[in-house]
Amino acid sequence: MKFFITVDAEGMPWAPSRHMMSPGNPLYGELREIMTHVTNIVVGELYNAGAERVIVADSHGSMVNINPFKLDKRAWLVRGYPRPMAMIAGARGSDAALMLGYHTSQQAGGVLGHTYAGRIVQRVRVYGSDAATEYLLNAYALGELGVPVILVAGDSKLKPQVEEFTPWAVFVTLKEAVSFFADMTKPAQDLEEDLRKGVREAVEKLRNGEAKPLKPKEPWIIVEFKRPFHADIAELFPCVERIDGVTVKLTCSTYLENYRLFEGVVIAAFSFEK
Repeated sequence: MKFFITVDAEGMPWAPSRHMMSPGNPLYGELREIMTHVTNIVVGELYNAGAERVIVADSHGSMVNINPFKLDKRAWLVRGYPRPMAMIAGARGSDAALMLGYHTSQQAGGVLGHTYAGRIVQRVRVYGSDAATEYLLNAYALGELGVPVILVAGDSKLKPQVEEFTPWAVFVTLKEAVSFFADMTKPAQDLEEDLRKGVREAVEKLRNGEAKPLKPKEPWIIVEFKRPFHADIAELFPCVERIDGVTVKLTCSTYLENYRLFEGVVIAAFSFEK
């Protein structure tokens, strides 16, 4: 079996501070160690379960966070940004996907909650959800590739959305939200055992045929920006319909096209901020 792991940061254990989230911040080194350690636990369990190949996509910020020299030597690593397919680059052809360190949208009240770009995007809507998370955006994109999500590990406040849209996926709580900038995490030994157990359960469900790709019934994505000029920039792209001063609808014919367009309009808007 071939597995794909997408690794984010804000849903990682012991990682509640924005001072951990990007290079140059004083605690960024801690974040790298945490992300690499958690990823290695999952990679090891997948190979113990008979994996033929494991691809890891570093999917936070500039997407160069995981330490390649400390990552399990059997894993392939996707690094760098921007890149086609963003957080799921490298997933095509996999039998299943796992999401690590995932978090909530701003609307759900979790630790460091946002969707894709917190400085630019206020809210994202997709079919079935008025407050889409990166989990849901990526699960739909993976679904169009024929790849089911079998495990999600992260902020406890994300669990209800995972249970609603991919009830076959195992959810592993890596942290409990205390506030936007505070979390609570169980002892490391217990957390690691939960994660190992979750991976084993997820692989067993995959083998039993319980997991399936998640596909939206309609492919559009609606993006509510924080400022009108962000929407002005997005409106320059094809397949973009202006809804109001800060909101656009991405209207390409497939979800994957809209997913890639979403990345493009956000990058363009963010570049103008600088």
